[in-house]
Amino acid sequence: MPPRHAAALATILLATLASPPVLAAGAHAHGMARLEVAVDGATITLRLQAPLDSLLGFERAPRNDAERGLVRAMAQALRSGGAFVPTPAARCRLDQVELASPVLAPDLLGGVGAAAGTPADEHAELAGTFVYRCDEARALLGLDVMLFDTFKRLNRVEAQVAGPKGQSALKLTARARQIRW
Repeated sequence: MPPRHAAALATILLATLASPPVLAAGAHAHGMARLEVAVDGATITLRLQAPLDSLLGFERAPRNDAERGLVRAMAQALRSGGAFVPTPAARCRLDQVELASPVLAPDLLGGVGAAAGTPADEHAELAGTFVYRCDEARALLGLDVMLFDTFKRLNRVEAQVAGPKGQSALKLTARARQIRW
């Protein structure tokens, strides 16, 4: 696929996925997460949507220091760069991470500001955006999703990929965690 087509495809996919109705359209299911992957040359952009229950074991604001510690540990695990591992030969580095949830204070997630708050009867999720920049784009062949190692309540990740060879969809598990393009 010519670079300009790949860039256009990635831009369209990210614009579509970033719209709130699309992000909210997927069914909220504990043990499952959604991952959108856009590959544009030497840049990989990932968007993760996961029920907080799958990551923390609860879907509300933390009520005590122990729960606040769990939120901080979750955020650190996601910000460390180990949750997603691009092809090592591509020499990628995690360049940007944004984490947000309507029930978690941004300072607990490593950001600033105040949580928006959500009604108690809703199921709260975490939204994450991860941008990787790679030094060797031609060596970039895929990504290993390592979320299952850290988040034991997570059983399945449904992935949508827009890459150099077009679009694809995958169901990932702890035993089948590789995305290749």
